[in-house]
Amino acid sequence: MDAFQEQPIRRYREGRFESVRDAVVAEARIELVVNADELRLAMLCLPRELPEMAVGFLRAEGALLQREDLDAAEFDPAASAVHVRGRFDPDALEAIRRRWTWGTGCGRGGTSASLNPDAYRPVEEGLTVQAGRVAELSREFQKSVELWRQTGGVHACALATADGIEAAAEDVGRHNAFDKVIGKAFLAGIETADKMILTTGRLSAEMVSKAVASRLPIVVGRGAVTGLAIDLARRFGITLIGFARAGRFNVYTGFQRVLSGPC
Repeated sequence: MDAFQEQPIRRYREGRFESVRDAVVAEARIELVVNADELRLAMLCLPRELPEMAVGFLRAEGALLQREDLDAAEFDPAASAVHVRGRFDPDALEAIRRRWTWGTGCGRGGTSASLNPDAYRPVEEGLTVQAGRVAELSREFQKSVELWRQTGGVHACALATADGIEAAAEDVGRHNAFDKVIGKAFLAGIETADKMILTTGRLSAEMVSKAVASRLPIVVGRGAVTGLAIDLARRFGITLIGFARAGRFNVYTGFQRVLSGPC
């Protein structure tokens, strides 16, 4: 499936209209099917890296605890469905099902009220990074995500160490972009407990809860940070960084991981 679609539009500029064709970001309805009918959800997303998104979603929601529990993740283009098979935490699957049923807007649910204790534990100290390096990585990340820079119609996430970016993904939803990066790392056997995640979006409680389940100690966002995100990050020992742009940023929690000084 293509990331772009061409659409006929009328563009107004300098006092007049012109008929042109414009490239817009594609969006598709994809079903996530877990173990046939154990869980079935519809997701709206950029139609690429779909098995990675499905695996990352289950990992970041606390349903998939270790690599050995995953048997397969396959996309069926005829049915527009990703089929995932394996052994998943039943309480986490039930929590996902309830959130989708109730509906909670863009974030699709999630506060810390009913977190799975097997997946949601305080993260390890893990990573420290120089403040100058955080600013540098943010610039590198924002330059590297092509679709986000070209269209402004998607969000992007990247997994990084202090040495550089290891994986990146883009999607119409910031949660999906997060899930795709986590899925890539999980399928490749890349440890996340010594990594940071960078995102072009704001940092809500849902994004922080995904970081906790993925054992990520540092979360860096280009956008704003919510109060509940700060509470959750403080509770689970996450370093939360917002407004990372133009060589500056705010650190809200976990100050000990961001060291004074240049790169």
